[in-house]
Amino acid sequence: MDWQANFPLVEGLDMNIRDAFRAGSFYEETPTSCRHHAGKLLDSARLPGDLPATLYGGIVPHAGWLYSGRLAAMTFKALDQAGPLETVVLLGADHTGAVAMAEVFDSGVWRTPLGDVLVDADLAGALIETGEPFRANPEAHRHEHSIEVQVPLLAALRAGVKIVPVAVPPDAQAVEAGRALGRLLAERFPRARVAGSSDLTHHGGHFGSPGGHGSVGEQWTRQNDRRMIDRIVAMDAEAIVAEALRHENACGAGAIAATVAACREMGATRGVLLDYTNSYEVIHEMYPNTPDDTTVGYASIVLA
Repeated sequence: MDWQANFPLVEGLDMNIRDAFRAGSFYEETPTSCRHHAGKLLDSARLPGDLPATLYGGIVPHAGWLYSGRLAAMTFKALDQAGPLETVVLLGADHTGAVAMAEVFDSGVWRTPLGDVLVDADLAGALIETGEPFRANPEAHRHEHSIEVQVPLLAALRAGVKIVPVAVPPDAQAVEAGRALGRLLAERFPRARVAGSSDLTHHGGHFGSPGGHGSVGEQWTRQNDRRMIDRIVAMDAEAIVAEALRHENACGAGAIAATVAACREMGATRGVLLDYTNSYEVIHEMYPNTPDDTTVGYASIVLA
C-alpha cells in the first residue's frame, strides 16, 4: 500500500507545539525517509484473519523503529482495521521523572516529519474536567519519547487522525485514571481508542544480567515478559503496576494499567497478543555475530 498521509504545519500565537526531538534517532528525520520507513513497517505488520470485530485499544512498544516499530504498527493497524481511527488517546511512560500525576497535553500540535498532528482539545478538555488524577501539563511531555515515536506511525496510517497525549506514572493512580478515561470515552467519545506505550523487561548490558548472558538471558527475558503479558491479556489492571515493580518487566506500567482499565470500562473483556519480539532477537537476526547481549522486550497487544 502507498502510505502517503501528509499533515500541514499549523501555526498559532498561543499554540502548544511539541517538537519532534527524537526524529533522526528513534525514527527518520526527513519527510521522504520517514514516510518510506513508516510505510514499510505498516506493510510488514501482518494481522491474523480472526481478529475480533471490535477493538477498544492496545499496547505498543516505544523503542526505535528499527527494533519495535513493526509491532507498534501492528497494534495501530489492527485498531484502524476495526474502525478508521479518528482520535487516539496515547498513554505514555515516564522516563524523565517529570510526571507527578496523569499529565495531559491538552491542546496544540505534535510536530512530525510528516507534518503536524492535532491534539483533540475537546476530548482532552473533557478529560481534565473529570478532575484528579488528570491535569493539563504540556511541559511534562517535552523530553519524553514514549508517545512521540507513535505519532508519525499514526500520521502515516490515517490522514487527519487526532491524538490526546497523557503521561501516566506507575503508581496507584494509574488504574483510577484509566477507569475515569474509559467512562468518559464510553459516555461521550465512543469512537476514540486508547493505546498504552511501554516496553517490557530491560536485561543485559548496563541494565544488569540476573538471568544470564547471551541467549540464556534472552530466554530469561521472554519468561519474565510472559508474566506481564499474561496480566494484560487477562485484563488484570490492578495487578500490573505491582507486577512491574516486583519483576521489572515494564517501563510504562502506569500506561499499561491505565489502558487496560480504560478499555475494560469501554467494554473490553480480553487481550489478544498479536506478536512478541525483543531487541536481542532483532539485532542478532541482522548481525548474528554481534557481542551485544542486551534484551528489551516488545509486545503488540489489542484489547477486545
